[in-house]
Amino acid sequence: MDTDVLLFNPPAPGGRGYTREGRCTQAAGIWGTQWPPLSLATAAALLRRDGRRVALRDYPAAGLDLRALEGDLRELRPAFAVWSTGSPTMVSDLAVAPVVRRCAPGCVTAVIGTHATVRPEEALAEAALDVVVRGEPEGILREFCRPGKCRNDVAGISWRDGDGALRHNPDALLLAPEEIPAPAWDGLDLGAYRLPLKGRRFLMVAPVRGCPWGCTFCTAPLYYGRGLRRRPVADVVDEMAGNVERYGIREFFIWADTFTADRHYVRELCRAVLARGLGISWTCNSRVDTIDAETLGLMKEAGLWMISFGLESGSDAVLAASGKGITVAQSRAAVTLAHGLGIRTAGHFMLGLPGETEATLAATLALALELPLDVAQFYAAAPFPGTALFAEALRKGWLKLGTAPNYSQERAVLELPGLPPGRVDAFRRHAYRRFYLRPAAAARLLSMVVK
Repeated sequence: MDTDVLLFNPPAPGGRGYTREGRCTQAAGIWGTQWPPLSLATAAALLRRDGRRVALRDYPAAGLDLRALEGDLRELRPAFAVWSTGSPTMVSDLAVAPVVRRCAPGCVTAVIGTHATVRPEEALAEAALDVVVRGEPEGILREFCRPGKCRNDVAGISWRDGDGALRHNPDALLLAPEEIPAPAWDGLDLGAYRLPLKGRRFLMVAPVRGCPWGCTFCTAPLYYGRGLRRRPVADVVDEMAGNVERYGIREFFIWADTFTADRHYVRELCRAVLARGLGISWTCNSRVDTIDAETLGLMKEAGLWMISFGLESGSDAVLAASGKGITVAQSRAAVTLAHGLGIRTAGHFMLGLPGETEATLAATLALALELPLDVAQFYAAAPFPGTALFAEALRKGWLKLGTAPNYSQERAVLELPGLPPGRVDAFRRHAYRRFYLRPAAAARLLSMVVK
Protein backbone atom coordinates (compact mmCIF):
# COMPACT_ATOMS: atom_id res chain seq x y z
CA MET A 1 0.00 0.00 0.00
CA ASP A 2 1.18 3.52 -0.70
CA THR A 3 1.86 5.82 2.26
CA ASP A 4 2.39 9.55 2.07
CA VAL A 5 4.80 9.84 5.00
CA LEU A 6 6.75 7.30 7.06
CA LEU A 7 8.00 8.75 10.35
CA PHE A 8 10.38 6.62 12.38
CA ASN A 9 12.94 6.32 15.15
CA PRO A 10 15.69 4.31 13.40
CA PRO A 11 17.36 1.16 14.74
CA ALA A 12 20.28 1.85 17.06
CA PRO A 13 23.77 0.32 16.91
CA GLY A 14 24.00 -3.00 18.68
CA GLY A 15 20.24 -3.42 18.69
CA ARG A 16 19.84 -1.35 21.87
CA GLY A 17 16.77 0.64 22.70
CA TYR A 18 17.43 4.29 21.90
CA THR A 19 15.62 7.57 22.48
CA ARG A 20 16.18 10.51 20.15
CA GLU A 21 14.04 13.38 21.40
CA GLY A 22 15.25 16.96 21.18
CA ARG A 23 17.97 17.60 23.75
CA CYS A 24 17.80 14.01 25.05
CA THR A 25 19.52 11.32 23.02
CA GLN A 26 20.31 8.26 25.09
CA ALA A 27 20.39 4.49 25.13
CA ALA A 28 17.68 2.68 27.05
CA GLY A 29 18.61 1.23 30.42
CA ILE A 30 17.35 1.12 33.98
CA TRP A 31 17.08 4.93 34.08
CA GLY A 32 17.62 5.76 30.43
CA THR A 33 14.10 4.49 29.77
CA GLN A 34 12.93 4.15 26.19
CA TRP A 35 10.73 7.18 25.57
CA PRO A 36 7.87 7.31 23.11
CA PRO A 37 8.85 9.35 20.00
CA LEU A 38 7.03 12.55 20.96
CA SER A 39 8.14 14.78 18.08
CA LEU A 40 7.30 12.17 15.47
CA ALA A 41 3.90 11.43 17.01
CA THR A 42 3.07 15.15 17.17
CA ALA A 43 4.15 15.56 13.54
CA ALA A 44 1.93 12.61 12.63
CA ALA A 45 -1.05 14.35 14.23
CA LEU A 46 -0.45 17.55 12.25
CA LEU A 47 0.04 15.69 8.98
CA ARG A 48 -3.14 13.70 9.47
CA ARG A 49 -5.05 16.92 10.01
CA ASP A 50 -4.17 17.68 6.40
CA GLY A 51 -5.41 14.29 5.25
CA ARG A 52 -1.98 12.79 4.79
CA ARG A 53 -1.58 9.02 5.16
CA VAL A 54 1.06 8.60 7.85
CA ALA A 55 2.80 5.55 9.29
CA LEU A 56 4.71 5.84 12.58
CA ARG A 57 7.37 3.37 13.69
CA ASP A 58 9.78 3.08 16.63
CA TYR A 59 12.25 0.35 15.72
CA PRO A 60 14.45 0.44 18.87
CA ALA A 61 11.42 0.26 21.15
CA ALA A 62 10.13 -2.77 19.27
CA GLY A 63 13.56 -4.41 19.24
CA LEU A 64 13.65 -4.35 15.45
CA ASP A 65 16.63 -3.89 13.15
CA LEU A 66 17.19 -2.56 9.64
CA ARG A 67 15.54 -5.60 8.10
CA ALA A 68 12.22 -4.53 9.62
CA LEU A 69 12.69 -1.03 8.22
CA GLU A 70 13.47 -2.49 4.79
CA GLY A 71 10.30 -4.55 4.92
CA ASP A 72 8.18 -1.54 5.87
CA LEU A 73 9.68 0.57 3.11
CA ARG A 74 8.88 -2.03 0.47
CA GLU A 75 5.36 -2.55 1.79
CA LEU A 76 4.40 1.06 2.51
CA ARG A 77 6.18 2.70 -0.46
CA PRO A 78 6.25 6.13 1.24
CA ALA A 79 6.57 9.36 -0.71
CA PHE A 80 8.49 10.85 2.25
CA ALA A 81 10.61 9.10 4.87
CA VAL A 82 11.57 11.16 7.93
CA TRP A 83 13.57 9.90 10.88
CA SER A 84 15.06 11.14 14.16
CA THR A 85 18.80 11.56 14.69
CA GLY A 86 21.05 12.16 17.69
CA SER A 87 24.63 13.23 18.23
CA PRO A 88 25.86 9.90 19.68
CA THR A 89 24.35 7.86 16.82
CA MET A 90 24.74 10.29 13.94
CA VAL A 91 26.94 7.99 11.83
CA SER A 92 24.49 5.10 11.97
CA ASP A 93 21.51 7.45 11.63
CA LEU A 94 22.83 8.83 8.34
CA ALA A 95 23.59 5.32 7.11
CA VAL A 96 19.82 4.75 7.05
CA ALA A 97 19.47 7.06 4.04
CA PRO A 98 20.94 4.64 1.45
CA VAL A 99 18.69 1.90 2.84
CA VAL A 100 15.63 4.07 2.22
CA ARG A 101 16.85 4.99 -1.25
CA ARG A 102 17.39 1.33 -2.17
CA CYS A 103 14.11 -0.01 -0.77
CA ALA A 104 11.83 2.89 -1.72
CA PRO A 105 13.12 4.45 -4.96
CA GLY A 106 11.87 7.98 -5.45
CA CYS A 107 11.14 8.50 -1.75
CA VAL A 108 12.21 11.90 -0.39
CA THR A 109 14.46 11.46 2.65
CA ALA A 110 14.71 13.87 5.60
CA VAL A 111 16.04 13.91 9.16
CA ILE A 112 15.26 15.85 12.33
CA GLY A 113 17.34 16.45 15.47
CA THR A 114 19.49 19.01 17.25
CA HIS A 115 22.83 17.82 15.82
CA ALA A 116 21.58 17.99 12.24
CA THR A 117 19.99 21.36 13.02
CA VAL A 118 23.33 23.04 13.73
CA ARG A 119 25.42 20.98 11.29
CA PRO A 120 23.16 20.38 8.29
CA GLU A 121 26.10 20.33 5.91
CA GLU A 122 27.53 17.36 7.82
CA ALA A 123 24.28 15.44 7.45
CA LEU A 124 23.89 16.36 3.78
CA ALA A 125 27.31 14.96 3.02
CA GLU A 126 25.34 11.71 2.84
CA ALA A 127 24.28 11.68 -0.83
CA ALA A 128 21.12 9.68 -0.20
CA LEU A 129 19.77 12.28 2.24
CA ASP A 130 17.67 14.98 0.60
CA VAL A 131 16.67 17.35 3.40
CA VAL A 132 17.59 18.41 6.94
CA VAL A 133 14.82 19.84 9.10
CA ARG A 134 16.30 22.48 11.39
CA GLY A 135 14.83 23.05 14.85
CA GLU A 136 11.30 22.33 16.04
CA PRO A 137 10.22 19.85 13.37
CA GLU A 138 6.45 19.40 13.36
CA GLY A 139 5.33 22.58 11.62
CA ILE A 140 8.19 22.39 9.13
CA LEU A 141 7.31 18.81 8.22
CA ARG A 142 3.70 19.80 7.73
CA GLU A 143 4.75 22.35 5.11
CA PHE A 144 7.48 20.22 3.59
CA CYS A 145 5.16 17.25 2.99
CA ARG A 146 2.34 19.23 1.37
CA PRO A 147 1.66 17.95 -2.17
CA GLY A 148 3.45 20.02 -4.78
CA LYS A 149 5.25 22.20 -2.25
CA CYS A 150 8.45 23.71 -3.65
CA ARG A 151 11.46 23.32 -1.36
CA ASN A 152 12.40 26.93 -1.98
CA ASP A 153 9.23 27.91 -0.14
CA VAL A 154 9.68 25.78 2.99
CA ALA A 155 11.23 27.68 5.88
CA GLY A 156 13.50 25.75 8.24
CA ILE A 157 15.07 23.24 5.87
CA SER A 158 18.51 22.72 4.34
CA TRP A 159 18.77 20.82 1.08
CA ARG A 160 20.63 20.33 -2.19
CA ASP A 161 19.42 21.95 -5.39
CA GLY A 162 19.58 20.37 -8.83
CA ASP A 163 23.22 21.38 -9.22
CA GLY A 164 24.17 19.77 -5.90
CA ALA A 165 24.68 23.10 -4.12
CA LEU A 166 23.63 23.31 -0.48
CA ARG A 167 20.71 25.59 0.21
CA HIS A 168 19.76 26.81 3.69
CA ASN A 169 16.27 28.31 3.74
CA PRO A 170 15.42 30.93 6.40
CA ASP A 171 14.51 29.63 9.85
CA ALA A 172 10.89 28.67 10.43
CA LEU A 173 8.61 30.26 12.96
CA LEU A 174 7.89 28.19 16.06
CA LEU A 175 4.43 26.75 16.47
CA ALA A 176 1.97 28.82 18.48
CA PRO A 177 0.96 26.97 21.67
CA GLU A 178 -2.63 26.48 20.54
CA GLU A 179 -1.39 24.93 17.25
CA ILE A 180 0.43 22.06 18.98
CA PRO A 181 -1.79 18.95 18.80
CA ALA A 182 -1.96 15.91 21.02
CA PRO A 183 0.48 13.28 19.68
CA ALA A 184 -0.95 10.50 17.51
CA TRP A 185 0.35 7.37 19.26
CA ASP A 186 -1.53 4.81 17.17
CA GLY A 187 0.70 2.51 15.19
CA LEU A 188 3.12 2.08 18.10
CA ASP A 189 3.30 -0.80 20.55
CA LEU A 190 2.73 1.22 23.72
CA GLY A 191 3.68 -1.77 25.82
CA ALA A 192 7.31 -1.05 24.92
CA TYR A 193 7.38 2.11 27.04
CA ARG A 194 7.68 1.24 30.72
CA LEU A 195 8.62 3.22 33.82
CA PRO A 196 11.82 2.13 35.59
CA LEU A 197 11.19 -0.27 38.48
CA LYS A 198 7.43 0.35 38.41
CA GLY A 199 7.19 -1.41 35.08
CA ARG A 200 3.97 0.36 34.21
CA ARG A 201 3.17 1.70 30.75
CA PHE A 202 3.57 5.44 30.35
CA LEU A 203 3.24 8.17 27.76
CA MET A 204 4.74 11.61 27.41
CA VAL A 205 2.84 14.89 27.62
CA ALA A 206 4.44 18.22 26.68
CA PRO A 207 2.54 21.17 28.20
CA VAL A 208 5.25 23.81 27.61
CA ARG A 209 8.05 24.39 25.13
CA GLY A 210 11.11 26.63 25.35
CA CYS A 211 13.71 27.38 28.01
CA PRO A 212 14.80 30.91 29.01
CA TRP A 213 17.95 29.82 30.85
CA GLY A 214 21.44 29.73 29.37
CA CYS A 215 23.17 26.53 30.52
CA THR A 216 26.27 26.26 28.36
CA PHE A 217 26.00 22.50 27.88
CA CYS A 218 22.34 22.25 26.83
CA THR A 219 20.93 21.97 23.31
CA ALA A 220 17.33 22.76 24.34
CA PRO A 221 17.16 26.25 22.72
CA LEU A 222 18.22 24.73 19.39
CA TYR A 223 14.95 22.81 19.25
CA TYR A 224 12.26 24.76 21.08
CA GLY A 225 13.83 28.23 21.43
CA ARG A 226 14.25 30.34 24.56
CA GLY A 227 10.78 31.81 24.85
CA LEU A 228 8.31 29.88 27.01
CA ARG A 229 5.23 28.67 25.12
CA ARG A 230 2.39 27.34 27.25
CA ARG A 231 -0.20 25.10 25.65
CA PRO A 232 -3.80 25.80 26.71
CA VAL A 233 -4.44 23.94 29.95
CA ALA A 234 -7.69 22.51 28.61
CA ASP A 235 -5.82 20.99 25.63
CA VAL A 236 -3.27 19.31 27.90
CA VAL A 237 -5.88 17.86 30.24
CA ASP A 238 -7.98 16.65 27.30
CA GLU A 239 -4.87 14.92 25.92
CA MET A 240 -4.21 13.09 29.19
CA ALA A 241 -7.86 12.15 29.57
CA GLY A 242 -7.85 10.81 26.00
CA ASN A 243 -4.83 8.62 26.75
CA VAL A 244 -6.55 7.26 29.84
CA GLU A 245 -9.73 6.47 27.93
CA ARG A 246 -8.19 5.17 24.70
CA TYR A 247 -5.11 3.32 25.93
CA GLY A 248 -5.79 2.78 29.65
CA ILE A 249 -2.58 4.59 30.52
CA ARG A 250 -2.50 6.55 33.78
CA GLU A 251 1.25 7.11 34.11
CA PHE A 252 2.75 10.13 32.40
CA PHE A 253 6.14 11.73 31.95
CA ILE A 254 5.58 15.46 31.66
CA TRP A 255 8.21 16.43 29.11
CA ALA A 256 9.53 19.98 29.10
CA ASP A 257 12.88 21.71 29.15
CA THR A 258 11.77 23.08 32.54
CA PHE A 259 8.19 22.19 33.45
CA THR A 260 8.11 24.47 36.50
CA ALA A 261 9.41 27.57 34.71
CA ASP A 262 5.99 29.20 35.20
CA ARG A 263 4.59 28.17 38.58
CA HIS A 264 1.27 29.90 37.95
CA TYR A 265 0.76 27.74 34.86
CA VAL A 266 1.76 24.59 36.75
CA ARG A 267 -0.75 25.31 39.50
CA GLU A 268 -3.48 26.00 36.95
CA LEU A 269 -2.75 22.70 35.20
CA CYS A 270 -2.76 20.76 38.47
CA ARG A 271 -6.10 22.24 39.50
CA ALA A 272 -7.55 21.26 36.12
CA VAL A 273 -6.27 17.67 36.49
CA LEU A 274 -7.89 17.46 39.92
CA ALA A 275 -11.15 18.95 38.66
CA ARG A 276 -11.37 16.28 35.92
CA GLY A 277 -10.74 13.51 38.44
CA LEU A 278 -8.27 11.77 36.12
CA GLY A 279 -6.62 9.71 38.84
CA ILE A 280 -3.26 9.82 37.07
CA SER A 281 0.34 9.52 38.27
CA TRP A 282 3.19 11.50 36.75
CA THR A 283 6.80 12.63 36.91
CA CYS A 284 8.41 15.84 35.71
CA ASN A 285 11.65 17.80 35.73
CA SER A 286 12.40 21.07 37.49
CA ARG A 287 15.05 23.61 38.31
CA VAL A 288 15.78 23.96 42.01
CA ASP A 289 15.00 27.68 41.88
CA THR A 290 11.52 27.34 40.35
CA ILE A 291 9.57 25.45 43.02
CA ASP A 292 8.02 26.22 46.39
CA ALA A 293 6.03 24.33 49.03
CA GLU A 294 2.61 25.47 47.78
CA THR A 295 3.30 24.47 44.18
CA LEU A 296 4.88 21.15 45.08
CA GLY A 297 2.02 20.31 47.42
CA LEU A 298 -0.53 20.93 44.67
CA MET A 299 1.57 18.95 42.19
CA LYS A 300 1.61 15.98 44.55
CA GLU A 301 -2.15 16.21 45.06
CA ALA A 302 -2.59 16.13 41.27
CA GLY A 303 -0.51 12.95 40.93
CA LEU A 304 3.18 13.89 41.02
CA TRP A 305 5.20 11.03 42.52
CA MET A 306 8.75 11.87 41.40
CA ILE A 307 10.51 15.10 40.46
CA SER A 308 13.88 15.32 38.71
CA PHE A 309 16.28 18.17 39.41
CA GLY A 310 19.24 19.21 37.27
CA LEU A 311 21.72 19.64 40.13
CA GLU A 312 24.82 19.29 37.91
CA SER A 313 27.56 20.01 40.48
CA GLY A 314 28.41 20.35 44.14
CA SER A 315 30.58 23.38 43.38
CA ASP A 316 29.16 26.90 43.12
CA ALA A 317 32.12 27.88 40.94
CA VAL A 318 31.42 25.11 38.41
CA LEU A 319 27.71 25.96 38.42
CA ALA A 320 28.50 29.61 37.70
CA ALA A 321 30.97 28.74 34.93
CA SER A 322 28.35 26.56 33.22
CA GLY A 323 25.70 29.29 33.23
CA LYS A 324 23.39 27.15 35.33
CA GLY A 325 22.30 30.06 37.50
CA ILE A 326 21.72 28.09 40.71
CA THR A 327 23.67 27.48 43.90
CA VAL A 328 24.41 24.36 45.92
CA ALA A 329 22.35 25.83 48.77
CA GLN A 330 19.32 26.03 46.46
CA SER A 331 19.85 22.42 45.44
CA ARG A 332 19.86 21.31 49.06
CA ALA A 333 16.73 23.30 49.83
CA ALA A 334 14.73 22.04 46.83
CA VAL A 335 15.54 18.35 47.26
CA THR A 336 14.92 18.51 51.00
CA LEU A 337 11.58 20.26 50.44
CA ALA A 338 10.33 17.73 47.90
CA HIS A 339 11.49 14.80 50.02
CA GLY A 340 9.77 16.26 53.07
CA LEU A 341 6.49 16.38 51.15
CA GLY A 342 6.77 12.68 50.33
CA ILE A 343 7.77 13.17 46.69
CA ARG A 344 10.46 10.92 45.26
CA THR A 345 13.50 12.83 44.06
CA ALA A 346 16.00 12.29 41.26
CA GLY A 347 19.22 14.26 40.91
CA HIS A 348 21.14 14.69 37.66
CA PHE A 349 24.83 15.51 37.86
CA MET A 350 27.22 16.60 35.10
CA LEU A 351 30.86 15.60 35.58
CA GLY A 352 33.70 17.28 33.70
CA LEU A 353 32.26 20.76 33.18
CA PRO A 354 34.64 23.74 32.81
CA GLY A 355 36.42 24.44 36.08
CA GLU A 356 36.12 20.83 37.23
CA THR A 357 38.90 19.53 39.47
CA GLU A 358 39.43 16.53 41.68
CA ALA A 359 38.10 18.61 44.57
CA THR A 360 34.91 19.63 42.77
CA LEU A 361 34.28 16.07 41.63
CA ALA A 362 34.51 14.99 45.25
CA ALA A 363 32.17 17.80 46.29
CA THR A 364 29.58 16.68 43.73
CA LEU A 365 29.64 13.11 44.95
CA ALA A 366 29.46 14.29 48.55
CA LEU A 367 26.36 16.32 47.69
CA ALA A 368 24.73 13.34 46.00
CA LEU A 369 25.38 11.17 49.04
CA GLU A 370 24.19 13.85 51.46
CA LEU A 371 20.86 14.64 49.83
CA PRO A 372 17.75 12.44 50.28
CA LEU A 373 17.79 11.39 46.62
CA ASP A 374 16.00 8.24 45.50
CA VAL A 375 17.79 8.23 42.14
CA ALA A 376 21.02 9.79 40.92
CA GLN A 377 22.29 10.04 37.37
CA PHE A 378 25.92 10.93 36.67
CA TYR A 379 26.71 12.12 33.15
CA ALA A 380 29.89 13.09 31.38
CA ALA A 381 29.76 16.69 30.16
CA ALA A 382 29.30 16.43 26.40
CA PRO A 383 30.24 19.33 24.08
CA PHE A 384 27.26 18.98 21.78
CA PRO A 385 27.53 21.08 18.60
CA GLY A 386 25.60 24.31 18.84
CA THR A 387 26.16 24.78 22.58
CA ALA A 388 28.31 27.41 24.24
CA LEU A 389 30.32 24.55 25.78
CA PHE A 390 31.19 23.29 22.30
CA ALA A 391 32.41 26.75 21.24
CA GLU A 392 34.41 27.19 24.44
CA ALA A 393 35.98 23.75 24.12
CA LEU A 394 37.16 24.50 20.59
CA ARG A 395 38.42 27.95 21.54
CA LYS A 396 40.44 26.67 24.50
CA GLY A 397 41.74 23.54 22.84
CA TRP A 398 39.82 21.07 25.00
CA LEU A 399 38.31 19.48 21.91
CA LYS A 400 39.71 18.90 18.45
CA LEU A 401 37.24 18.18 15.66
CA GLY A 402 39.74 16.07 13.75
CA THR A 403 39.67 13.44 16.49
CA ALA A 404 36.03 12.55 15.65
CA PRO A 405 34.89 12.70 19.28
CA ASN A 406 31.90 10.74 20.47
CA TYR A 407 29.31 13.37 21.41
CA SER A 408 27.71 11.41 24.20
CA GLN A 409 27.07 11.82 27.90
CA GLU A 410 28.23 8.25 28.40
CA ARG A 411 31.90 8.99 27.72
CA ALA A 412 34.00 12.08 28.47
CA VAL A 413 35.93 13.72 25.61
CA LEU A 414 36.97 17.10 27.00
CA GLU A 415 40.69 17.52 27.78
CA LEU A 416 40.29 19.91 30.71
CA PRO A 417 43.42 21.34 32.38
CA GLY A 418 44.63 18.76 34.88
CA LEU A 419 41.60 16.51 34.33
CA PRO A 420 41.81 14.10 31.37
CA PRO A 421 38.62 12.47 30.11
CA GLY A 422 39.68 9.05 31.35
CA ARG A 423 39.70 10.38 34.89
CA VAL A 424 36.18 11.77 34.52
CA ASP A 425 34.94 8.41 33.24
CA ALA A 426 36.61 6.59 36.11
CA PHE A 427 35.07 8.95 38.65
CA ARG A 428 31.66 8.55 37.02
CA ARG A 429 31.84 4.78 37.54
CA HIS A 430 33.02 5.36 41.11
CA ALA A 431 30.12 7.75 41.79
CA TYR A 432 27.55 5.23 40.64
CA ARG A 433 29.04 2.52 42.86
CA ARG A 434 29.21 4.79 45.91
CA PHE A 435 25.66 6.00 45.48
CA TYR A 436 23.84 2.75 44.72
CA LEU A 437 25.80 0.28 46.85
CA ARG A 438 24.59 1.94 50.05
CA PRO A 439 21.90 -0.05 51.90
CA ALA A 440 19.66 3.03 52.12
CA ALA A 441 19.85 3.62 48.36
CA ALA A 442 19.04 -0.03 47.64
CA ALA A 443 16.06 0.13 50.01
CA ARG A 444 14.71 3.22 48.23
CA LEU A 445 14.92 1.49 44.87
CA LEU A 446 13.20 -1.63 46.16
CA SER A 447 10.41 0.46 47.62
CA MET A 448 9.62 1.74 44.11
CA VAL A 449 9.23 -1.73 42.59
CA VAL A 450 5.59 -2.49 41.85
CA LYS A 451 4.72 -5.97 43.09
